[in-house]
Amino acid sequence: MRRNQAVVRGLAASNPEISEALREVAVNSALGLVDLYSAVARGRRAVLDSCHVADEVHRRCRECLGRGRGLILVGPHMVGGELLTLRAGLMGFDVQALSDAHPAASHRTENAIRERFGVVATPVSRAAVAEAEARLDRNGVVLTGIDVPTRRGERLTFFGREARLPTLHAELALRHGSPIYLLAPRRDGDDSYSVESGDVFEDDSGDAGPSRVRELTLRVLAAAEETISRRPGHWKMVRPVWTERAH
Repeated sequence: MRRNQAVVRGLAASNPEISEALREVAVNSALGLVDLYSAVARGRRAVLDSCHVADEVHRRCRECLGRGRGLILVGPHMVGGELLTLRAGLMGFDVQALSDAHPAASHRTENAIRERFGVVATPVSRAAVAEAEARLDRNGVVLTGIDVPTRRGERLTFFGREARLPTLHAELALRHGSPIYLLAPRRDGDDSYSVESGDVFEDDSGDAGPSRVRELTLRVLAAAEETISRRPGHWKMVRPVWTERAH
């Protein structure tokens, strides 16, 4: 986390400010967990009330789905992200969340909760990807994170440094002509979140070659960088994203 926060803040990992940054991330993450499980315990109405989705977000989702090619919702791992996932399941769409291929116990718990709120939770696998492809073909919604480092990921520039990050969302979008919509939660206070609407990325060229996949992935990552930069203390990425040290 120290290295991650140093990179996104443009500081050395030894800078005293990073210690305060880590405290900020820890506090915000803890508050996010309290908010999440408080809402889950109180049920669907509480989740709806805790995470406000503006009419603009609903409208853009409907516009994207109106093209008949499905929709891919993506975003960085910000505080409130899990609540946003549950909220997506209550929007009335056919939603599948692609998650960590090897989920830890906490992730398995999250996936079980997702199922309760209408989200089909599938750790990444060949079968899960095939299911996502079928869902996009029938104009459904696929949701996934874009900033989780993976050994099988592409070497991509993220905050000016090389990291191995997933490209699956771009591959799916290009193969199916599906728009990618960047969303991020914003914590406004206790049990109060709003959904920030980002860009919609579209490419209906039908070209899903490596160079086109890389280009689209980098465009989405650049937008995610802006989101993280606005609230670095809310970016709860605990895995080391960059292999080289932030000096």
